[in-house]
This record gives sequence, structure tokens and C-alpha cells, in this order.
Amino acid sequence: MTKRRRTRILLGVTGSIAAYKAAEIARYFMKRGCVVRTVISESAEKFISSLTFESLTGQPVLRSFWEETKPGAIGHIALADWADGVVVAPASADCIAKAAHGFADSPLLAILLATRAPIVFAPAMNVNMFEHPQTQENIDTLRARGVTFVDPGSGSLACGWKGRGRLADASEVYSVTMRALGPHDLIGKRVLISTGPTREAIDPVRFISNRSSGKMGVALAREAYRRGATVTLVHGPLSPSPRLPTTIHRVSITSATELREEMLRRVEDSPDIVIMAAAVADYRPAQAASEKIKKSAARRAIELEANPDILVEIGERKGGSPKPFLVGFAVETGTPEELVEEVRRKLSRKNADLMVGNLAQDSFDKDTNRVCLVPRRGDTISTDTARKSAVARKIFDLIGDLTK
Repeated sequence: MTKRRRTRILLGVTGSIAAYKAAEIARYFMKRGCVVRTVISESAEKFISSLTFESLTGQPVLRSFWEETKPGAIGHIALADWADGVVVAPASADCIAKAAHGFADSPLLAILLATRAPIVFAPAMNVNMFEHPQTQENIDTLRARGVTFVDPGSGSLACGWKGRGRLADASEVYSVTMRALGPHDLIGKRVLISTGPTREAIDPVRFISNRSSGKMGVALAREAYRRGATVTLVHGPLSPSPRLPTTIHRVSITSATELREEMLRRVEDSPDIVIMAAAVADYRPAQAASEKIKKSAARRAIELEANPDILVEIGERKGGSPKPFLVGFAVETGTPEELVEEVRRKLSRKNADLMVGNLAQDSFDKDTNRVCLVPRRGDTISTDTARKSAVARKIFDLIGDLTK
């Protein structure tokens, strides 16, 4: 099997007090498998040394037109061709203004003119500078040319002011960049995903739940976002709470009843794809105690009643309509062969377009998963054990094939 080439990111660092945070951004990309090279402006070197980036990335840093590293090569043109994506973080007001007006008086600005790769700017500056009409006009100009911007955060700024202008977190810069580099096959699509466990109250301090971490649904939400979708994630208690792109709409629920209400209400808005990855408790106490049940030596029985099957209800509402494309998850114990048989039974009963089956021992409490994909039409596909992000890619690849 051909090994995937690592994504090449060219990180441009400009003169902002936030330049020191670019080192964290470089490491964040590298930890996720990217190769990072850096081009740094003269003013940025007043805040952070190019040696820092050489040490972190193991790659030479371009600082000047006059420091070409390979004889016979034009360094900034070679880097412009090398990069899969160019990320300017932090992007100063000066850099944004010059880029908008086509300046090329630094290696970074020349690269921005020469590259055909997607460009991402993460601004960082004083709030008044950011909100100035000229800066906003420059940003609009670049956006109109296809440049992607990572919105700055709000809070206390190094200059003493408070407001918008803080460099976005490394996770946000990464997510927006991966979306800019993504396949874009879900642009204009709305994706609704549920994930995580539900908790069914026994009394104010105890509950019935399961071992689901919600990581598979989170990976699906990230992948849908990467492909350009508008994503809503309805989730049970997740610990620790995952970092997600800020534009993913998160809705927190606790019980199966709350999850049902949220999912059925949002299905009424006609999303294009619905994925039920939540591990919904099959049963709940018939009557939750209003006060803590006191410990005693006597044996105690708790009467349980069945929770509604939310996937079945969504499937009934869908009927014979092609929209939404409905994906269900099933977790079982046993052998892979028994898993496939059970998933096939659930596929028709729940009126899903695709069922994803996994074994509890392969998925719970893990960053990896191994699944079988059983579509309504077509052959069953079994995957090898892989990170849940890779499994999410395979699921959306298949959804794309099935919805063509």
C-alpha cells in the first residue's frame, strides 16, 4: 500500500508580539504529521529567533532574499512551489496591507504572490488596528482572492487594550488550515452528528451509563468540517472536553430523552447527512429518586424501562426520501462475523442508508477503531485498525460514493 505523503506547511512569521506563539503552532502541525518550514520577517526576528524554528522543525529558515540555501535555486520560488499550504501566523497589519496591495519586498510577500497553494492568515494586533476600516478592507480584498482567515480571539492584549486581536489558538489555526486544504466535497452541506454516552439518573448523584468516550463522533465532526460542511455536534458528557473548530455548533445533552428531543428537532431542519454515533443507554430507571438513596444492608432493586430508539424514529421520519443520508452505529461483543450479521439486521430495521459496526473491545476508551461498513446498497467493507480520524475519512469517502 502506498504511504501517504506528509502535508507540507510553510509557516510565515511576521512582526507581532505574538510571534513567540508561532513556535507552538509549528509544533502543533508537526505533531499531526505535517512537515513544517518557516519564513520569518526581519521584524519578527526581534521577537523570536529563527534558530528556534530551525531547532523545532529540523528545517532551514528563510530570512532574506540574499540567503539562498541551494546554489542555482531561487529560495522563495522553490518554497512557494514546495508548500501544500501557506500559513501566516501571526499576520501583522503591515503584512496584511502589503499582501492586499501586491507588495513583494520580503521573501514571505514574494511567496504569497508566487504560490498556488491555499493561503491562511491568522491576524494578531491591537484591537483598534484590527477594527480599522483600512485593515478590514484589506482583509476583505484578500478574502475575495481566496485567502482564508482565522478569526482572532478576544481578551487582554499585550498593548494593554482589551478586544479582538489575540492570535487564535494553535488548534484553531490547524483546523482552519486543514479545511482550506481539504477536498471540499461537503461545501454547502449540513451534517448533524451525535456522539458520546448518555447518563440516566438513578438519583441526584448516581446514574446508569456506558464506556463511550465520544471520540469517534468527534473525529467524524472534525472530518466533516475539514471537507467544508456546516456541522452540528450533539454530544453527551465528554471528558476531557475536546478542542473543536469554533464554527462547529456544539449542543450538550445528558440523557437519552434530551438527545432524542435535540436530534428529532434538528432533523426537522432537513440536514443533508445525519450520523447517530452516540452510545445511547438502552434503559433508564423507571423513576429517578429526588434525593440521594441512602446506603443500607438491604438488597435494592431498580426498575428499568426502555429508552426510545432514536435511530429508528429518524428512519421512520425519513421514509423513502433520500434526504437525510442516514448513518447509524452499532457496538457489539463477539466475533467480527457475528458483528457483521447483527449490523445487517439493524440496517433494514432502522431504515438507515449505512450502518457502521464496531466491537466494544476495539473502540471503547481508545484512539483507534476497527469497523465494518454495511451500506443499504453495495458490499460490506471491513477496515483495519486505524486512528479514529482515519476511520472517519473512510466513512465520509464511502458516503461520498453512495450519494453521487
